[in-house]
Amino acid sequence: MPGYLQIAVWFAVLAVLMSIIEHQVHCKLMHKMPRFLLFRGLEIRKKIFNNHAVLHHRQYRKIFHDAPVAHGEDKGIRLNIVEGLVESLPVSLVLAPFSFTGAAMFPLVVCMHHVMWNQIHMEMHKPEGRFFAHWPFYKLLARHHYLHHRYPDKNFNVALPVGDILFGTMAKPTEEDWQAMRVEGIA
Repeated sequence: MPGYLQIAVWFAVLAVLMSIIEHQVHCKLMHKMPRFLLFRGLEIRKKIFNNHAVLHHRQYRKIFHDAPVAHGEDKGIRLNIVEGLVESLPVSLVLAPFSFTGAAMFPLVVCMHHVMWNQIHMEMHKPEGRFFAHWPFYKLLARHHYLHHRYPDKNFNVALPVGDILFGTMAKPTEEDWQAMRVEGIA
């Protein structure tokens, strides 16, 4: 397989893998208390759950977006790119025996995911009219995420909803949902 084709295939496979990871982390870590007693008592686990399932969802359940905030005051709705790079290393180590290309690309895919996630998630909740705000794909993602805030056990993906498709967690909007999304300007 030519090098550029191998890179393209690995990129597609790793983007799907990242979508699955995003889905599972969002679903299992940010929304559900773990079944294993060992993980329930961890302070970091409680903090992640509280910051997301309680605080973030409380703030954006009734109103999907509000005014932009100063940089630094948006920690609850941003992913940390450096942490993402560190967290990508175990997956890269697992991929390394199979493909150096895949192992080397995974941290890049994680970085790209986090940058994309941060931009679109901020535009959803703290709109500033970013260059992509009127793109059809962004509106599709915004509707998808809007429904997550209405139905917190559905639509766990923000950046690429492949995980929701694979795990059967796609919310089906009601007519009331469509009306509310029209009011929000995302329908």
